[in-house]
Amino acid sequence: MRKTKPEHKPSGAVRLLNVLTVLMVLIMLISLGRMVSEIHRVFARTPYTSIDYSLREGNYAEMVRDYYYRNFDVAPFSSEYEEEYYVAQYADAAFRHQFFRAVGDTEAAGYYGERMDNARRASGSLEAATTDVDRILDSIPLYP
Repeated sequence: MRKTKPEHKPSGAVRLLNVLTVLMVLIMLISLGRMVSEIHRVFARTPYTSIDYSLREGNYAEMVRDYYYRNFDVAPFSSEYEEEYYVAQYADAAFRHQFFRAVGDTEAAGYYGERMDNARRASGSLEAATTDVDRILDSIPLYP
C-alpha cells in the first residue's frame, strides 16, 4: 500500500482573502461596466433629447438643469433643439428675476429681465412655453 500525503486545507485567513479577492474583482468589473456606459452616454449622437422631453412634460426646472449640464450658457450651439435651450434659458432667467424681485434687488432683477426678453425672442415657435413659465411664476406670491 502506498502512502499518500494528506491534502492541505487552506487556513481561514487564506479563505477570507480568496473571498475578498473575488468580491473586489466583481466590484471592479461592475465599476468598469458603469464607466463604459457613462462614456457611451456622454458621447452618444443625440444626448440632447432629454431637454425636449422635459419641455413636453412641463418640467422647466429639469430643463434648466440640462441647460447648465450641456454648458449651453457658456457656448451656445446650433442644433435642432436650440429653441428648447432658449426656453430653458428663459425659465432660468425668469426664476432668478422672480427671486431678485422678491428680495428687492432691482439691479439684478433688471438684468434677468433683459435676459428673459432676449431668450423669449430667441425661443421662436416655442414662445407658448415661455408664457407657461410666466403663468407658473405669477401663481407664486411675492412677499415684501
